[in-house]
Amino acid sequence: MVKTFQVGIYSTDQTLYEGEAISLIVPSASGFLGVLADHAPLVAKLAGGKITIRTRQGNTIVIYSRSSGFLEVLKNQVTLLL
Repeated sequence: MVKTFQVGIYSTDQTLYEGEAISLIVPSASGFLGVLADHAPLVAKLAGGKITIRTRQGNTIVIYSRSSGFLEVLKNQVTLLL
């Protein structure tokens, strides 16, 4: 069984994504960062670029961010503030 985690991606004026994921790839200030279920707690500064979400159903969701932001990983909940 594939493990999932919750992802929430928010900008100042809207919710860009809320849902389950099996993997997440984000552009951080020091390079691309991958997140899977049960990832260690983490806070990172994000850079602008391509955010890739893979869902349990096999779909790939791509969101492009033009600005920097922050990512928090804690207890299978990932929050991105853009």
